[in-house]
Order: sequence, then C-alpha cells, then structure tokens
Amino acid sequence: MDNQALRDKGEAHFRAGAYAEAIDAFDEARTAFQEAGDGVSAAEMLNNQGVAHRMLRQWHQAETAFREARDSFARLGDRSRQAQTTANLGMLADHRGQTQQAVARFQEAIAAFRSQRDHARESDTWRALSKAFLKQRRWLDALTAYNSALDCLPRLSPGQRLLRWLFGLPLRLLGGG
Repeated sequence: MDNQALRDKGEAHFRAGAYAEAIDAFDEARTAFQEAGDGVSAAEMLNNQGVAHRMLRQWHQAETAFREARDSFARLGDRSRQAQTTANLGMLADHRGQTQQAVARFQEAIAAFRSQRDHARESDTWRALSKAFLKQRRWLDALTAYNSALDCLPRLSPGQRLLRWLFGLPLRLLGGG
C-alpha cells in the first residue's frame, strides 16, 4: 500500500471511531513517509496518532506523539503545523484537567498563529482558551478570550455580532469598554 493509501486508511478508521486501528494505520503511514524522505507528512501522522490516543484517553501516548510531532515540525521549519500541534497539547492538557498548562499552550499557539496571520486557527484557539478560562471560573478572561476569537474573523454572522455586543456589556458596566 502506498503512503497516501495508508494515510487514507488511518483517516477512515478515525472517522469510523476505530481509534486503535487508526493509530496502527497512522504508524504504518508514518514509517512509509519517513522512508520516502517526507518528514512533514511523517510528523503529521504522529500528530494524528496523538489525536487518536487522546480520543482513547491514552494521555501519556498522546502527549508523547504530540511532543514528537511538534519537535519534528520545528526542526523542519513548519511553524504552522508546529503551532497546531502546540494547540493540540493544550487540548490534551485541558482534557486531563490541567487547565494552567492548557492555558499556557493555548497562549503559545495563539501567538504563533498571530505571527503567521492564520486568523482562522487563531480564532479557534482563542475559543479553546475561553473554555479553559471558564473551567477556572475566570469569567471576564473567558469573555475577553471569546471576544478575541471574534476579532480574528473577517466577517461576523448576526449571531456573532450579538455575542460581541453582549460580551461587551460587562466591560462597559465596569468602565473598561
């Protein structure tokens, strides 16, 4: 089976919720991509394995895969995927109840996405940060983070415009907006 077919097999297993089978397929694909000299695709397969491990609540294996993927992307100079993998580490920490660590990883990813002008991923990560702040009962920080997520979007839907207005109320009431 060729590299792309192995990747497709892993993605099909993942979509079907067969995470253990996805991990195995992604591992085969990773090896094939490494042998073909495609380090970026090999690191993507590690990242995919991390997501599948997270879905199975295999925290240690997920963290190991994410860290290896992030380090590979850094070595290869792929800052976008490095930032995405950092955000995945934040999601993992959040799932594990390690909200302080999650906040730090999300903030690191946000800064990277902002420097790359990747507004969509920056917005997604601001929303994840907002949820982490909610878990910490940091209400105003959560509102501010969600508002920052909206700031990243080029156009807001009517519902998003309403949220922006509602989120501004506490700040205006406190004299900050």
